[in-house]
Amino acid sequence: MTGPGDAERSSREFEDRASALAGFLDAAGTAPRLLPAAEGAGCPLFHALAALQWTAETGLVQPTDRLHAVWFAGEAAATVIERSGPDGDTVYRYFGPRMEARQITPTDGTTVIDEPFVKGWEFTDRWSALAHFLATTQGESALVALMSARAPEIEHVRRWLLELFQGPLPAGADHLHAAWFATTGAGFLFPPAAFAHERRGYAYVEIGSVRAHGT
Repeated sequence: MTGPGDAERSSREFEDRASALAGFLDAAGTAPRLLPAAEGAGCPLFHALAALQWTAETGLVQPTDRLHAVWFAGEAAATVIERSGPDGDTVYRYFGPRMEARQITPTDGTTVIDEPFVKGWEFTDRWSALAHFLATTQGESALVALMSARAPEIEHVRRWLLELFQGPLPAGADHLHAAWFATTGAGFLFPPAAFAHERRGYAYVEIGSVRAHGT
């Protein structure tokens, strides 16, 4: 196990979104990944780790949960996680704000939390949970687990985000366009950024010693 900032790190740059996503998917291999639900910049990067820390502290998410979708807007966040119960049954939970998002009551979900600033439903079907997530958030600034057999574990997402922040980030990297997470490494794709005298294309950063293996 490497310590903070000790993992190997490499980076590449792409001119356009098509080549960037192609390169990203090639690097990800079979690893669980999060892809943009829309063509915008993606998820605000520096809010992501703070939200993971907060939800872990409050018990809303657990390290072994799998992250199927995440969205940020202002000071609010919404997510879909997969959780295995004590009897081995799998459920999908949506957590979202009571403000800053459309308030829709699903017909096939069970309420699991109803607090002043957050509401959550539990679903037995992944697509029902994702449908409610997308209907509520409209997909803007959202990342969703697509084109992979499994969604990434919260433990791996948190670990590799922490590792990402230990080293240099591409200039202007304040949003995350896509990411994959595995036991031995992770990859992060950042959208273009403009500066006073130059423009950076899509930037890809990979961390870890083994490419796209593990769950």
